[in-house]
Amino acid sequence: MTKRHVAALGLGLGALVVVARSKDRSGVPSPAPEGVVHQPPPLQGAQRTVTTPDGVDLHVEVHGPDDAAGTVVLLHGYVQSSRLWSGQVRDLVTARPDLRVVVYDHRGHGRSTATSREHAHLEQLGRDLRQVLDEVAGDGPVVLGGHSMGGMTMMAFAEQFPEEFGKRVVGAAFVATSSGGLDAVTYGLPAPVAKVVKKVLPKAYEKAVRDEAKGKTRPSTAFERRLVFPKGADPEHVREVLEVQSRTTAETMAAFLPTFSQHERAEALSALAEVPAVVLVGDKDALCPLPHSRAIAAALPKGELVVYPGVGHMVQVERREEVSRRIVALVDKVVPSLL
Repeated sequence: MTKRHVAALGLGLGALVVVARSKDRSGVPSPAPEGVVHQPPPLQGAQRTVTTPDGVDLHVEVHGPDDAAGTVVLLHGYVQSSRLWSGQVRDLVTARPDLRVVVYDHRGHGRSTATSREHAHLEQLGRDLRQVLDEVAGDGPVVLGGHSMGGMTMMAFAEQFPEEFGKRVVGAAFVATSSGGLDAVTYGLPAPVAKVVKKVLPKAYEKAVRDEAKGKTRPSTAFERRLVFPKGADPEHVREVLEVQSRTTAETMAAFLPTFSQHERAEALSALAEVPAVVLVGDKDALCPLPHSRAIAAALPKGELVVYPGVGHMVQVERREEVSRRIVALVDKVVPSLL
């Protein structure tokens, strides 16, 4: 395995390897696969900048009325951007025009500015989320949705600000994420190979940082595709996601990599004990086992686990309409309509 292939492994580190399951724990059958549904073009929301105390400018987009019934905030994954929530943004705005829908790019990602390594960790992302809520979300109820690292950010937020749940945050959607134990992940590789990969990966990332400083571009690989999509995935979905990931700098990749092995936040989920939640995951995700999603759902008394057969890490892209319906149903349950 070359260093080029090894470097690709980290691009989906916030994902989950999953095992097929026909029913969630409530006994409701998992949804059948949809036909291919391409992502709609992103809606253009009102653009905002939230500047953090350490000087990072977070790019924020706000959709919906100022006098909204409530706010949905969607958080993206590692080495990705808010663009990959564009389908859910459009679907939420259409289904509930009385909502405010907020997306933003994590520090170092998308159109937000770079971060220092000192602040490239999940605790800081949890604080960033708190600031975005304070400046953009208004006074009404909030529903949070997080994919991969976005879900981990929600847990870091819960760990630091547990009083926000039930009071301000009234619903949560965890999409292809984990509450801990990521060091045990094999990325779908034989355990001995995975052990070597984990040892080499930080060095490969630092080399990519040096290459980037020399003006070299970071290539996408077939292995990178395999990590986030199963065989037979729609080529347009693959193209879109890999294009977004290719825009993330090697410095951001290297800076955030260590935070995942330190992510152990199962206890933080206790803050959501009274909060309705959904846990969504595909059964072909190659990066973290399904027990991670099961563990999240088991820790949430009002949580529902839904497994999507034949789907990889990018659940909200591959099953856009079904994921949107689940989030809309959650919002309808906890945010009374003004219409």
